[in-house]
Amino acid sequence: MLLVRDAATKFHPVIGIASLSSATVGSEKRDNYLEWTPKKVVRYLREKGTAKHVQWMFDVVEGTLSSIYKDDFFADAGDLLKPDDLRCPSERVIGKLLDHSECMRQEHQRLAQPKDHEKNRAPSSRSGEDWEVQAKTPLFQSKRARELARMLKIKKSLQEHFQGKVTKDRLREFLDSRDGQDVIALLVRKIKADRVGVAIADLTICGAVPPYNELLGGKFVAMLAASPAVVAEYAKRYGNQPSIIASSMAGRPVKRSADLVFISTTSMYGQRPNQYGRLSIPCNTLVGGCQGAIRYECLGITRGIGTYHFSEETSNCLSLLLAQSKQGQRVHSIFGEGANPRLRKLRDGLDELGLPTDELLMHGTPRVTYAVSLIENLPMYLLGIETKPRYYLPKKGAKQISERIAHWWVERWVSKRVLREDVRTRIAQQTLVNPIRHGARVELPRMDSDQRLLFE
Repeated sequence: MLLVRDAATKFHPVIGIASLSSATVGSEKRDNYLEWTPKKVVRYLREKGTAKHVQWMFDVVEGTLSSIYKDDFFADAGDLLKPDDLRCPSERVIGKLLDHSECMRQEHQRLAQPKDHEKNRAPSSRSGEDWEVQAKTPLFQSKRARELARMLKIKKSLQEHFQGKVTKDRLREFLDSRDGQDVIALLVRKIKADRVGVAIADLTICGAVPPYNELLGGKFVAMLAASPAVVAEYAKRYGNQPSIIASSMAGRPVKRSADLVFISTTSMYGQRPNQYGRLSIPCNTLVGGCQGAIRYECLGITRGIGTYHFSEETSNCLSLLLAQSKQGQRVHSIFGEGANPRLRKLRDGLDELGLPTDELLMHGTPRVTYAVSLIENLPMYLLGIETKPRYYLPKKGAKQISERIAHWWVERWVSKRVLREDVRTRIAQQTLVNPIRHGARVELPRMDSDQRLLFE
């Protein structure tokens, strides 16, 4: 959460507020922009693929296999795995892992109690034994077995297709095959799952407080949200924290680098212009010699699907229905089960009633989607083909860069805005002298004894 304050004015009033949140897992327009789709990755590899990219596929698989806790699968699960199965996977062992995953998933759904999962305990306070216990729960046994099956399937396909020297023709033949396309789809899914929680974020709140809104302060707040100061704070705050999912999969604390490289957001309404329109700063105006621009690009309009138009009472009733249904309740709102549990719970409940789920989940208020890239090598870094992000703006001197963004905002937007008489008139109407007339003041309604309270 961010506060932007005016250091040039007495008491440093708040100019605007912003908040960065965990990124939405599924966003079609964002994923197309990031080239996070199997079709785009296949197209890229067909055009530019080399032996280096085949090695990248093997590296992703081996890195994932080595990161997953497997001791119980070797010893406690009826010899589910043997060391040779990891070196030379077979359809038999892949099938056994998938069967075990499904068995554990059903056991989790049957026995899961949200209170048994440590939601409020800080990840940094957990020991290695805590993570090992977490890894052995039915939920994470299911996830580990399924992930092992996926990686071994990829490894088996790669071993069969790339024996000996890798050529462009052999790579293209692999990419044209159904087997190859399945491998790319699984790899993209894995890479996306690894990156979405640490490298990208959603700007869920961004706006200016009166009277700064009259000076387009929302644009200023949006640019500061993409500044090196925020990148540095993000790394400081999350870079030393164990990842809950990765640690639960590994049975030990796993810390991931917290390099924020991409921010996406949506406008408040589904129309343009809005505060993100025409929002771009050439980097060389902030730091001499820097190339490129920090730019909010429009990605399109969302379809308007969500859950906020369903009441809590409806959600609870559908949960009760699912608990008494034949298939049972599959979503328990436990961290690690998957993204957006409320949406999945509502979808399951509406399906159980035989109602048109897709129609009912349409809330009818689409938003305009925007995105800003903070690095030059965005697609290659997010796919893991390149391991280091190349930022447009340096992390050093973050405070000075923020000050230059402020100067740029004044020169580009404020200096022209204050020349308008209607803007000056509306600003002059903002007063803290009785009778108070200020847009940042929230006036409570008068009590009416004839009206019942909304919340007793």
